[in-house]
Amino acid sequence: MQDIFEEVVCLKRRILRLFLAVLVIWGMTGCGQQETDGRTAMDAEAVSDRSEHAKVSAVDLTEGKYSEEKLDGVWEEEASVQIQLNEEKITVKASEPGNEADGADYNPGVDISEGRAVITQAGTYVLSGTLEDGQIVIDADKEELVRLVLNGMELSCSSSAPIYSKGGNVVIILAEGTENVVTDGMEYIYEEGEEEPRAAIFAKDDLTFNGTGVLSVIGNYKHGIQCKDDLKFITGTYEVKAAEDGIVGKDSITVRNGNFTIDSGDDGMKATNIEETDKGYVLIEDGSFQITAGGDGIQAETLLRVNDGNMEITTGGGSQNAAVSAEKPMDGGRAMPNGSNEEMQGGRMLPPEGMTPSEGMEDGFAGGGQPPKGAPPDEPGADEESAAASDSSKALKSYVELIIGGGEFDLDSCDDGIHSDQNVIISNGSFRISTGDDGIHADQTLTIEDGDIDIQQSYEGIEGFEVVIDGGNVKILASDDGINAAGEADEADSVDDSADDGGEAEKPDHGRGNPMAEEDQGATLTINGGTVYVNAGGDGLDANGDIFINGGDITVHGPADGGNGTLDYASSCKITGGTFVGVGSAGMIQNPSEDSAQPVIVWKLDEPVEAGTVIAVKDKEGKVIVEKTTEKMVQWLAVSSPEFIEGETYTVCVGDWVKEVNLE
Repeated sequence: MQDIFEEVVCLKRRILRLFLAVLVIWGMTGCGQQETDGRTAMDAEAVSDRSEHAKVSAVDLTEGKYSEEKLDGVWEEEASVQIQLNEEKITVKASEPGNEADGADYNPGVDISEGRAVITQAGTYVLSGTLEDGQIVIDADKEELVRLVLNGMELSCSSSAPIYSKGGNVVIILAEGTENVVTDGMEYIYEEGEEEPRAAIFAKDDLTFNGTGVLSVIGNYKHGIQCKDDLKFITGTYEVKAAEDGIVGKDSITVRNGNFTIDSGDDGMKATNIEETDKGYVLIEDGSFQITAGGDGIQAETLLRVNDGNMEITTGGGSQNAAVSAEKPMDGGRAMPNGSNEEMQGGRMLPPEGMTPSEGMEDGFAGGGQPPKGAPPDEPGADEESAAASDSSKALKSYVELIIGGGEFDLDSCDDGIHSDQNVIISNGSFRISTGDDGIHADQTLTIEDGDIDIQQSYEGIEGFEVVIDGGNVKILASDDGINAAGEADEADSVDDSADDGGEAEKPDHGRGNPMAEEDQGATLTINGGTVYVNAGGDGLDANGDIFINGGDITVHGPADGGNGTLDYASSCKITGGTFVGVGSAGMIQNPSEDSAQPVIVWKLDEPVEAGTVIAVKDKEGKVIVEKTTEKMVQWLAVSSPEFIEGETYTVCVGDWVKEVNLE
């Protein structure tokens, strides 16, 4: 029998290599192949940004920091300099009667030449009117406060940034009841040795937006709004359309409130500082966001923190635009019968019919026996960053820390919905997520403390090396694993950082192309509370290490096919509390560990039962302790409840099948 087992393993490995070869070809399509008509080629700065990212965050902010001058959106016409845009020229009117200038003869802090106004000193400057091809430049000392009031103006510049702050602490105020438009051209003309500006509104020093009016920014060249220092939004309505990134702040982006509509060819909103660990963050306290991005929706290097707000984000064309559709019939297939043995079993793995049990599953598919993630050609393939390293289309993304404290989120992403290269913490909020890859992903620790999370479409629902669910209402629909605790594949699988095409180096594939990623990595999945519902086409709960169920109400509808399991673990699955109901196929059975502190009833049926079959466990008095309805074919079930008492007898009903079980 062992010879038969080894032959089957070899066959599986040959099939796996074939699948992976197909995926190399298929990986050239999908997320990374968005239409680029109208977008400019990636510049040297963008290439640099993608080649390396932050590894450490020293940002400890929980709310934004705002000086009084940035919070002050009030201005007085009498105490300001009026800059009138008149089709092809600019005129200036001073605050004192009789001081007017047309041209460069008068200078109340403004130099005018050929449709170009240069503000050189602190003060309040009010812009109104229309200028067809001109520019407003702020060139003051870094600490000087320049307040630029947009009072119903349309400003266009065909060869550079219409608003360009070379220096100064600039606050742009949107006057109440006004609509303001800033538009640049598709090509910029630079002086020799210059590479800036790169956006329709560009600032080298701090830039703050305030006021209650409307600002429309059209960045035809590259970005819509870009700041090389700290970028803040206090209030206002912003409509940004950009060939590349919508809103960029190097050191930080802080949003206190506001309404944002962003349509970008690449990232919607991002902070880019990778050199200083206390910078490179995005902090959103409130606001309304509608983002359609070819790349990531909101991206931060060190910390992405959202305290509140309403976000509707679509990236990479949405979940339907993934390399291979993540949709997989949840009620299709047939559970693979494995003999007619109905004995209660605890903690032992049962291989498919015709294969002998092997302790630890040393065939390279430990913990469940399925090929590596992404192998079947009818499911999503290799990680999108392997298929197209330079393209990422995640909805919310941070390279270090991602923290969500509240808000409403409607995320439709080609790539992960919520992603961090290190840690994710969700303490509250309401989430509706559809994605072509992971619903929520953290390379290290993923913690859900509370919230209402509905992952409506995904390849894998939740993934992290350590996954901890303390509370909340979590619902997952996944074509592959529902919840997966796993580390990255061996570094040998990654590609050298110096890619010839200047793109981002390929990252390890989270185990989707590496058979060894199914080994015991020490990963953990811990459920301490909350309501967790999983409907998975692959493994229901999967850990390349241990599963700990200590509380909560957990329902897992596992796979109907025999190549996956409702439970898949490399070390143990211990239940100490909570209510657990797991159902699925009998092809790759792993039961909860025999040393679980809370009693578990496990039953493998003679034949699979259809979707819609009622499963119930009753005590000796006939009281129903647990009752669930199957959502696809089922041949195996495991039930555990705090109401189970050792030594008592219980009745398990699966449709017309009834079995009495004594918990020893």
